[in-house]
Amino acid sequence: MHKLRIGTRKSQLSRKQTDMAIEALQKAHPDLEVEIVPFQTRGDKILDKPLWELSNKGKGVFASEFEEMILNDEIDIAIHSGKDLPVFLAEGLEIIGVLKRDDPRDVLVMPKGRKPEEVKIIGTGSLRRQQCAAEIFPWAECKLIRGNIQTRLQKLMNGCFDAIILAKAGLDRLGITEADGYTFRILSPEEFLPAACQGIIVAEGRPELAEFVGTMTHEETKYLFETEREVLMQLNADCSEPAAVFAELQGEHIRLRVIYGKKSAEGTAPVADRLKLAAELAREMKG
Repeated sequence: MHKLRIGTRKSQLSRKQTDMAIEALQKAHPDLEVEIVPFQTRGDKILDKPLWELSNKGKGVFASEFEEMILNDEIDIAIHSGKDLPVFLAEGLEIIGVLKRDDPRDVLVMPKGRKPEEVKIIGTGSLRRQQCAAEIFPWAECKLIRGNIQTRLQKLMNGCFDAIILAKAGLDRLGITEADGYTFRILSPEEFLPAACQGIIVAEGRPELAEFVGTMTHEETKYLFETEREVLMQLNADCSEPAAVFAELQGEHIRLRVIYGKKSAEGTAPVADRLKLAAELAREMKG
């Protein structure tokens, strides 16, 4: 293959993530030509409703239209944030490339000089973040915010919110730091468990391209991705559910933590048994 048609959302972050995937692919395939096919998804267009109101069970509002484009031979692969995937992919499609995980943590972003204890209104579009924020910042109220990172930061600086919660990986990829006029309160996984596959960029496509596109894959991250995704699939939990899942490699073992609704569980297993561990913890959540 000498030319790859790559579908991506139109935001600056999505384009940056696509560029990262292209760079990884071209390291393995120096002669590869790419055609970037930008597309505005339903989730990008409808910004006045929370994602869980847009989601049909198992259908990702940022991914399903790209799946149709692949199946209609309009593009070869789509680049996604791992946490935006539907619970179950369209028939005939697979995740065929997984980049090395970036920082999986969340960040409470405030205007420069503001302290967390001064925050009254927190902007977030995630049920998981709402639930975690209520425990860590019980004095604050969460209100809906939608849009890309720049839109959310502008709303913050316009005074619509006292703080917003964003993924650290997205801020890092765009080069946004405290020097740009913000104060960051980094939220560790110990206190604020990340969304499944947060910080992971993936490529979705037909299995026939798996060998070619798989050259971008970071194997250790793939183990984490598969484990966290297995929990979501066992629970059938999409963005309409307050679910948090986080796996870490510890030598030859994998540690897995899950929060689903008000329940939580964790466990450790050999890496080879990672999917079995995911299924066991999911059963605990459903029990």
